[in-house]
Amino acid sequence: MTDGRDGLRDNRPIYLYCLIRSEKEQPFSAKPLKTRGIGENGSAIYTVRFEDLAFVVSDCDAAKHDATRENTVCHQKVIEEVMDRGFSPLPVRFATVATASQVSTTEERISKVLKRRFGEFQGLLGDMEDKVEVGLKVFWKKARLFDNVVSEYRQVRMLRDRIASRPSSGLAWRDERIQLGTMVNNAIEDKRNREAPLLIRPLHPIAYDYKTNKIMTDTMVLNGAFLIYKKRLGEFDVAVNELDERYGDRMKFNYVGCLPPFNFIEIVIRWDEGEE
Repeated sequence: MTDGRDGLRDNRPIYLYCLIRSEKEQPFSAKPLKTRGIGENGSAIYTVRFEDLAFVVSDCDAAKHDATRENTVCHQKVIEEVMDRGFSPLPVRFATVATASQVSTTEERISKVLKRRFGEFQGLLGDMEDKVEVGLKVFWKKARLFDNVVSEYRQVRMLRDRIASRPSSGLAWRDERIQLGTMVNNAIEDKRNREAPLLIRPLHPIAYDYKTNKIMTDTMVLNGAFLIYKKRLGEFDVAVNELDERYGDRMKFNYVGCLPPFNFIEIVIRWDEGEE
C-alpha cells in the first residue's frame, strides 16, 4: 500500500533507504522528515507498505546514484532520522533503486518484495529492535606516538640515534632516513596489532556482536562497531570510560551512538526474483 498520490508517479524510480515495522499508512505524513531524499531535487520521504512492513523511500530522478559523499551522507541521515522517530530501521544497501517492469509499477515491485520476504524481514526486525550500534574509534595522540615507538622498539631507537650522530647529508644518511621511516611504520602496525585487542577485550563480553573496520590513519588504533542490547548500553558506557581513564594519557577515544545497525545489517534486493 502507498500514500495514494497521483498515479503518474507509479513508474518513476524510487530510492529505498531502510525497512521498518509500521502500522500507520504514512507515518511521516503529519510530520515530514527534515532530511530530503537523495538527488538534486530532494523529494519528500514516504513509505511503501505491505501489512505492517514498510520500506522508507523517496522519488528520485535516476536509476543509478554514485557513491559521492553527498549521496552517502543523505542515505545515512534519512535512516538516522527514521531511528530518531522511534523506529528500529534496517538499512537497505546504498543505491538501491526500484524501477517499473513490464508487468509491475515501481511501487508494486516494492510491495512484492515485502510480501515475498515477509517472514525473513519480520525475523530480522524482531532480532534488531532491542539492539543499537555504537561506534568506537581510538587514536594514539600524535605528539606522543613517535616517542612511544622509540622507547618500545630497540632497533628503531638505535637507528634514530645513529642518524642523529651523522651529518645530515649524503646518500647513506638519506637511505637510513628511508629505512627509519619503514621501521617506524612496521612498528606502528605491530603496536596496533598488540594494543587493539586490549581495547576490545573488556567490551566484547558486553556486546552482542562487533566488527573492526578499515584503519583510516597511521594514528588510528581501533575502528570498531559494536552491536549492543539497549539494556546494556549503560554497562558498555562504563567500560569505555574505564578504557579512557586507563589509556587516555596517550590515546584519544571517539565514542558515538546510538546508531542504526549500519555495520551489521544490509538488505540486498534483487528485483528480478519472483517476477512473473
